[in-house]
Amino acid sequence: MVDETKWPQLQPGKAACYRIVVEGQLNQEWSGRLGGMQIVASSSEDQSPVTTLSGKVQDQAALMGVLNSLYQLRYKILSVNCEPCDGTNENS
Repeated sequence: MVDETKWPQLQPGKAACYRIVVEGQLNQEWSGRLGGMQIVASSSEDQSPVTTLSGKVQDQAALMGVLNSLYQLRYKILSVNCEPCDGTNENS
């Protein structure tokens, strides 16, 4: 069970906002397949390409769908972070 005092944004069956960073460049055209997440390509400190996906995910099953799609596309997942949905990282 999730301790809601530490992770108030994580509630079973409820939407949460995530920031996922992958190695490589991912095109904006993949947003639809990845739950409508915002896609921003950039470079890491060592100048290698990375892509950050951010947005609201409806539930844990939808998050797993996004992560499985990235795996199928052969992107190395560098980080997955749950963040407060403050309006700046929501996609719905």
